[in-house]
Amino acid sequence: MTLLHKVAALSVAGMALMCSAWGQQTQATQLDTTTIAEAEVRALRIPTPASKAAGNMQLLPATKLQNGHSPDLQDALNSIPGVFMETRGLGGSRRLQIRSSGLRSPFGVRNILMLMDGFVLTNASGNSPLELWNPQAMQALEVVKGPVGALYGNAYGGALLGSSLPDFHRLKNRTNGYAILQSPGQGSSMDWSQEAGFSHTQLLNRKKRSAIHVRMMWNDAPGYRDQEYNQRNQVELHALQSAQPESNSHIWLGWMNAEWGLSGSLNAASAAFDPTTAPGASYDAKVQRQRTWLGWSREIQRGNRESGTWLYGQVSDKFNPFGTSPFFNGVKDESEQFLSVRWWNAHSKALGERGKVTLDQSIIARYESLHLQERDNDYSPASTRYAIDFSTQSHWASLGARLEWDEMWQLDVQLAAEHMNRNSQGERRVIADSMATYAESYRVVDPLPFFQLSYQWRPEWRAFIQWGNGGSHPTSFELVDPEGYQPYQLQPEEANAVEFGARWIRLGEQSRWDGIVQAYHQRVSQAIAQVPGPADGIYMDNIDGLQMTGVEGSLQWDVQPRESLSIRIRLWANWNRQSFEPYAEVLPGTPQQAGGTDGVLRWRHWDLGWAHQWIGRIKLHNYLDDWADDHHRLNVHVGWSDHRHAVQLGVRNALNQSYSGWAQTNAFGGRYFNPAPGRAAWVSWRWNFTE
Repeated sequence: MTLLHKVAALSVAGMALMCSAWGQQTQATQLDTTTIAEAEVRALRIPTPASKAAGNMQLLPATKLQNGHSPDLQDALNSIPGVFMETRGLGGSRRLQIRSSGLRSPFGVRNILMLMDGFVLTNASGNSPLELWNPQAMQALEVVKGPVGALYGNAYGGALLGSSLPDFHRLKNRTNGYAILQSPGQGSSMDWSQEAGFSHTQLLNRKKRSAIHVRMMWNDAPGYRDQEYNQRNQVELHALQSAQPESNSHIWLGWMNAEWGLSGSLNAASAAFDPTTAPGASYDAKVQRQRTWLGWSREIQRGNRESGTWLYGQVSDKFNPFGTSPFFNGVKDESEQFLSVRWWNAHSKALGERGKVTLDQSIIARYESLHLQERDNDYSPASTRYAIDFSTQSHWASLGARLEWDEMWQLDVQLAAEHMNRNSQGERRVIADSMATYAESYRVVDPLPFFQLSYQWRPEWRAFIQWGNGGSHPTSFELVDPEGYQPYQLQPEEANAVEFGARWIRLGEQSRWDGIVQAYHQRVSQAIAQVPGPADGIYMDNIDGLQMTGVEGSLQWDVQPRESLSIRIRLWANWNRQSFEPYAEVLPGTPQQAGGTDGVLRWRHWDLGWAHQWIGRIKLHNYLDDWADDHHRLNVHVGWSDHRHAVQLGVRNALNQSYSGWAQTNAFGGRYFNPAPGRAAWVSWRWNFTE
């Protein structure tokens, strides 16, 4: 990158003052910080004003998610301190770490719970289908960092609580659509990535007691590298009914068909010489995934009582040829049926004129049937390596209480327990290509307490402290040794964390400041990790001695000096350190520090925005002094919008930085580069018609 290019890119960044909240009307009105309705979060199940939520619970609104260019949640999630999401290609494979909790996840999203509109989407084995979510169609996302074992199920990585639609009373007859084109960067292919979506909401009677919402989405991204394409089609139907003002029902039907290529990693020499090449292309390495789902829910609110019931069922199939060398290749087939049931009830009671107490109860049951088979890629009759049927059940229940006193004190106490049961039967290949029995039985009961206390000691300051317990079970993809295909016999991870911090909010006549800082310390016993074996191989085992410590903070400034002019600037950073005795002083695959800024300058119909991230060095091996370099990521754009249309023209990776978009951890031969695209352009158009 020439000095001229750097100066030009930095000049644009200096003029831009945040990633656009595109799709909103820009007919600005004078900012009145005293009358703005404060957002609520449901991370603690009981609705809580965002200003009273602890720092590990952050809300991403529609303006952050519907950003005009992202086919997945990577850009939005990576603006949260302590969260690090990676993708292979534009919306391909996804990997998510929250506070370094992804040690055991070389791929996929595990140890993080995932709910949409109250439906539990994380299956009984602990895998979360993040590819199911399209941020351009989401209304809000709450991100909880750290142990949530007593909140929504057993996990210590965190939870993602999504909302797909506005509240029922805010629905209107509306037709929306969007289209996005993105260049592939400096790759050999000149085909542009294409994405489009359409949705329509129709109220079915004058009293607005029922509504139908239909949405469709299509994506075709050729990818920067060979064998890095991503294709996706998705259709959803939402039927909503409010038979009574205090009762809402929701039926959710969906279908997704997606395919993405697996390019494979490159060593340093190959990445520098030909970054678009892909060893996975020789083996047609890819994932073909199809999901069909159906959900039904009913939520009731009568006076000081609130309750809900959510039923969700899913059928999924996956075809996965994989491989990057003659020594690593094969085919995996997966067939899954999954059912989740969730029930929640809460009851509030006043304590005189100064306080209130709320009691809540919650139950989640998950049932999964999974057939998993791996075979050689020659499709011969003797090609089977293993074929296993897994039957998994998870039953979780929680009792909670909240005490609020004098608008100053808030105490949340919850106690939960989970019973996990899995039985696995099948066959596996042994010496001389003969087959042997595979059998595994897994049962565990986990107590999961949670405690949080917050106190507002001044009008602008609120402090909080919390302690939580969580765990994580070995998933069905971590139970088979890839060498001998025998069971690993792993035990569940157990984690507890303490966290404390403070929030500062200052309101002015035309401005608002919102700052938050928190520190945490987490210990994990029986951590599941890849460790060196006795013959220099790698195998999975339970290891004690994993500790995680960090500090996170953010500061946001909103100001509207004129009726037609508004400015928003946000800064964030996190510092984290880990130790994993006796195998590693630093956890591989997660940056030790990160930071960034984003902002938007909006004047009349125009907006100018930017989003910047600095990703610190990333350790790549448990036992080698091997690191990925730190780097900057900068997106800038200019946009125009009115009450029906919004258009954006932007540049991704404006600084044209070279970096690995998917850290390859604990690999042999230094193969850890998955080159990300260079500077690339996008153009997007969003429109809506509302009666």
